[in-house]
Amino acid sequence: MAIGRGRLSQYQLLHEEKKLRNHLVETVLLSKQSLFSLLDQYNTVVIKPSFGPGKIIVSLENHKFKIKSQQKVVSVNNREEMFDYLNQCELTQKYYVVQPLKFTTPLSQIPYRFFVTVHRKNSTSKWRTVSVTNSKDSSLFIKLFQNIFLNKSKGLSVLVAKKIGNSFPSCNTIVVEVIFDYKTGIWIYDSTLHFSISKWDQYQYLRNSLVPKTDLLTSVTFRDYLNKFSEAIIKPCYGQNGIGVVQIKRKRSHFYEIHSGIRTIMKSNLDEAYRYIVDTYLSKKDFIIQQRVPLATIDKCPLDVRVITQKDESTWKVTGKIVKLAGKQFIVTNAAQKLLTLEDAIRDSTIFSKSSEPLNTKIDELCLSASRILDEKNVDIKIIGFDVGITNEGNIWIIEGNYVPDLKMFKNFEEQYKNIKELKIKNRRK
Repeated sequence: MAIGRGRLSQYQLLHEEKKLRNHLVETVLLSKQSLFSLLDQYNTVVIKPSFGPGKIIVSLENHKFKIKSQQKVVSVNNREEMFDYLNQCELTQKYYVVQPLKFTTPLSQIPYRFFVTVHRKNSTSKWRTVSVTNSKDSSLFIKLFQNIFLNKSKGLSVLVAKKIGNSFPSCNTIVVEVIFDYKTGIWIYDSTLHFSISKWDQYQYLRNSLVPKTDLLTSVTFRDYLNKFSEAIIKPCYGQNGIGVVQIKRKRSHFYEIHSGIRTIMKSNLDEAYRYIVDTYLSKKDFIIQQRVPLATIDKCPLDVRVITQKDESTWKVTGKIVKLAGKQFIVTNAAQKLLTLEDAIRDSTIFSKSSEPLNTKIDELCLSASRILDEKNVDIKIIGFDVGITNEGNIWIIEGNYVPDLKMFKNFEEQYKNIKELKIKNRRK
């Protein structure tokens, strides 16, 4: 029987594993009856969409129902009024689940809450923990105490990945949200599947020397990246064409500049900047945060290189390469004002060395190496479009790869476009 990807299906699947049952937060489909029943037992519940981020907390306080969503807090007098308000003002998706809040402290004050990323190379490989991302700052005591239960939490997260991975062989990266409560123990609060088109999944294969430092976006990583690098980029885990890409820059006066599209706004402190990011972006999608590559420019407009690699029989080849120049005031090159050859771009750019051949070779080697790595997890991949960033010093980084690259930008480069299309047709016939 096919297993759905939603939260309820995942809970039912994980509940089959005896070692996980005592650590799972009860999850049921939202209805008037299930909501009222859980509120009678626990006083506080969390409502989540079946898919994607977001939560609504409903609690009974002083004989009134308090409804806390991302944007506001509302109090109503009785449960019928509460349920009507949810339906009219908060519930925008077709299906939701509801969970009891079993913790002894409010969800926003949980002392240790973190995301465990579990990854495998392919469907036949072993799962292993590759990163643990904190969701909020912890005291020194908590940081010392966490080592006691962290190994157990990692072990539980691997069990979660094994169970879900058996039903989803094409998913090789799973993020497990774990909560530790002093009195009630360790809880598996949520799990998110990252398939091959997820930027977070792709990072697991290309991390270290091929791509800039990257992490899941939380309040902790937001602070850490801006303190360490002064500038950072956030982007949705699932997305393309530069939609949702935001640059955050710490200014000398400790103001924070947030730049998206051609729009720039200022926030007076880090907390205010993060709250804006949560309300505007993170409440709608899962995001990663990435060290910003200081891209070379032409007339103060950033540039990067779109590289097409294609599989010919068992060999990867570079079949296309053009430079995209961002439009005025844009931070991403998807809104390109001009397309150039690498030679012409280097000549007019801020890149120190004007010899294109060494850089051309480095870019080819980088993208072919990345193609072979990504090919190991999915032999069905036949074409990849890489965006490669170049610094003034000639350092290169893969910003991201796209398995369904836009080829229209190559139409004005006839020979490259012809080679790409011919190999694409050849691979389609197999």
